[in-house]
Amino acid sequence: MKLSQVERSGFRDHFRPVVPMLLLAALAAMALAALFEEDASASGAMADALLFAFARLACGFLNTAASSGSAVSLPLLMLLGMDPHVANATNRVPVLVGAVTAVITFQRAGQVDWKLASKLTPFFMAGSVAGAAVAEILPANDLGPVITGAVLMAFVLLFTKVKSIIDDAEPAEPRVNAVSLLTMLGIGFWAGFIVLDGATYLLLALVLLVRCDFVKATALKALLLVAATIVAFVLFALEGDIHWGPAAYMALGSVAGGYAGVRFAQITTAKAWVYRILVAVIGLELVHLAAKYALEIY
Repeated sequence: MKLSQVERSGFRDHFRPVVPMLLLAALAAMALAALFEEDASASGAMADALLFAFARLACGFLNTAASSGSAVSLPLLMLLGMDPHVANATNRVPVLVGAVTAVITFQRAGQVDWKLASKLTPFFMAGSVAGAAVAEILPANDLGPVITGAVLMAFVLLFTKVKSIIDDAEPAEPRVNAVSLLTMLGIGFWAGFIVLDGATYLLLALVLLVRCDFVKATALKALLLVAATIVAFVLFALEGDIHWGPAAYMALGSVAGGYAGVRFAQITTAKAWVYRILVAVIGLELVHLAAKYALEIY
């Protein structure tokens, strides 16, 4: 699909401010490597820092633009050797930072419906508390396969018509009823439990049940994720499950990624590339995870 001169110019204008942030994230990640990886070689620590920062840069972007960032970052942490509990907890830090960045950017654009958010947030947060509690007590041997199953579900979801369903939905006066509130409770549980692709389910609910337009739904999605992730973050932090070194690296990338994702959410011509990248990355992760479990079994 060819872009017109106006579209190409708009694309450049949206992403030009992000370039300095990418450079800043890279420099900060390299500096943090020396602080958090004292027991590793300098080159290895720097490589890990850059990997975490730029992996989360992509994930922060995808979380905001396509609601699938954790489908990349969570299995990545496990593939790098983290215990499933620690990976699940550590992943909440960049998710929270990216969501806060997105909310601030949406608020500056005047796109956050605070009145509607006040009705949905209590139910979403209640579900998140329950989900995070279940994740904390579930044995690591059980949580790992659950995460792998969630990644597989995210991969299958890429081949459904979710995008066309959202695009074809007719925005109307937002409504809040028992069905939408119970749905918020259920999605909140999933967001607290694993969070992986919870943003996608939340976006679908906001568009189809609450009847928000896409931009308002994306802004509300970010705000609700902030509320739910704070709950899970506090619980996991109190239990000592968060690995702060990788969390710091990934949080840096998440700031720039969340900011870029807000810009990108308003551009329709480049979304095909997000889809292709997600299919490739999640597909490779599934192959790697499957091979890992096969080796453990045999």
